[in-house]
Amino acid sequence: MTFLAPWAVWFLAGVPLIVLLYLLKLKRRPLPVSTLMFWQRVLEENRRRALFQKLRNLLSLLLHLLIFALILAALAKPVLDRAMREGASTVLIVDTRARMQAGEAGGGTRLELAKKLAANYLSQAAAGRQVAILSAQAAPTVAAPFTSDEKILREALNALAPTDTTGDLHASIDLAEQLLAARQGAGRIVVLTAPGAESSVRDRRPNVEWVPVGTGHDNLAITRFATRPLLNSPQTSEVLLEVVNFGAEPATLNLELSLDGRLLDVKPLTLAAGAREVQVFPTVPRTTSGGRGWLTARLDAADALLSDNVAYAVLPPQQFKRVLLVTKGNWFLEKLLEADQGVKFELLTPDAFQLAFGEKFDAVILDDFLPRGFDLAQIAGNFLCIKQTPFAAGGAPLEQPLIAETDAGHPALRLVNLQNVTVVRASALVEPPRDGDWRFETPIRSIAHPLMITGERRAGKTQQRIAALALDLTDSDLPLRVAFPLLMSNTLQWLAGEPPPGAPVLAAGATLPLTGDQSVWIEPQTKWTNSLNIDPTRFAHVLFQPSRNGYYLLNQREGTRWLAVNTFSEAESDLRAPRDIATAARLPILPALSLSGWPLWHYLALAALLLFTLEWWLFHRRRTE
Repeated sequence: MTFLAPWAVWFLAGVPLIVLLYLLKLKRRPLPVSTLMFWQRVLEENRRRALFQKLRNLLSLLLHLLIFALILAALAKPVLDRAMREGASTVLIVDTRARMQAGEAGGGTRLELAKKLAANYLSQAAAGRQVAILSAQAAPTVAAPFTSDEKILREALNALAPTDTTGDLHASIDLAEQLLAARQGAGRIVVLTAPGAESSVRDRRPNVEWVPVGTGHDNLAITRFATRPLLNSPQTSEVLLEVVNFGAEPATLNLELSLDGRLLDVKPLTLAAGAREVQVFPTVPRTTSGGRGWLTARLDAADALLSDNVAYAVLPPQQFKRVLLVTKGNWFLEKLLEADQGVKFELLTPDAFQLAFGEKFDAVILDDFLPRGFDLAQIAGNFLCIKQTPFAAGGAPLEQPLIAETDAGHPALRLVNLQNVTVVRASALVEPPRDGDWRFETPIRSIAHPLMITGERRAGKTQQRIAALALDLTDSDLPLRVAFPLLMSNTLQWLAGEPPPGAPVLAAGATLPLTGDQSVWIEPQTKWTNSLNIDPTRFAHVLFQPSRNGYYLLNQREGTRWLAVNTFSEAESDLRAPRDIATAARLPILPALSLSGWPLWHYLALAALLLFTLEWWLFHRRRTE
């Protein structure tokens, strides 16, 4: 037997004090009475019972000494663990990943049950038997270092919060082994996790003690949720969503899709056991600059794990391209730009145009006009030159050129079909040399002549682009074909460059490095509210590692954007326990614990309480003094 608190032996000094109190004789106070007739029989009876009186006093002394001994033994915290010597250390690894939020039959979650089980180990903490607590999530964290203070350990255990992160247990066990390697004496690692979670680790970690927590459950989960703008309609987006039934029974449920707190669509779903279904919402309107773009998918299923029934995505607000059209009058271009909902354009005549205007617009269209002093080495801005271009070869125009080659991989020709387009006349262009800062391509060619030239260069942190089209729109049937709006829209989109990068999509537990001009509000938002109470002190500036799903506000130089965080892990959502693993939650079986999970000193304290109650009853029955 080992005593975890041997300092309690000093309380033995109280034994002589108890004995001394029983040896003291009571000094009776003399009191005159009128007669002794009524007291004679009492004195005679007391003499006959003198021997029993001595035994009664001895029984009272023994009971008090026994109660004191039990209290003293409970304070010393004896354990029957012969294997644990002085210097023994225990590391408790409590799983706080997403799967531990699953509800159990008793009304609590797996994590709450794991905390109750872990509390049994903390009662064994002592100077020669210290305990540390680790939280197993995407990256393991030390909740409490090695200590013998049970109060500190219980506070750290109660402070453990559930996370929506995923990951394996290897990193947590590696950290526990490193902590034990620096300490003397025997060491042990105890992992409290969901049933089956250790199946991939058990074979490689034979010395780790596993405590399954909770039971297996059927579960429904959203495992994919993504959005993208439609190429033929930039003002709308399509949404892809996948739902999986991790259960042995078919399930019927509704899938709800909301944007900025407004319900967009509801779809009924019926999933067979173990089945998955992919749903596509093709026409989700993109938000304007006044909206946040919070797109939320929700399953109305009441299953064990509620966190994977909700998924978050962000629809970036629609970015309008500012375009300047410089023309003497072109009905096709004007109507095209008016119909494009992603373009805000202004109209200007050639005599009012100045080269300095190029920096104020995303793209400038020069229709049959090339201003004086147009030098590729000095101009600023992005330009689309039609008919008159800086790449003119001079000489006679090309008569009835055929479109012989097109580069389908060029961004300007995405989904553009120029087959059978008739061109009556085109300007002769010469491909510029491939040197200097500019890099040129010819995505449209005739047999021996380029009909379209594109170029781009990097100027500091900005990118400049130019496109030259040798065709006069009135000298071809291109404006009458479907290819015309696609070609112009693609070219303007390419000239304007990629829109400012949207907020990245993160998995819970992933790390996002932040630049000097970026910061993230670390309070996750999961429910729509008209106003937000933003705390300026709750921002991350160097690294951001979210542990809960939801929307996070990202501040950057381009403005504020929202960041969506999800789990999307089938390993976390599949709550079915393997058949070869017991699914019932059980108390840890320790050498220092009894069959009920109580330490031995708990029984000693209980026995002292019972004897104290017995002695109180005997005293009031006048069997003891």
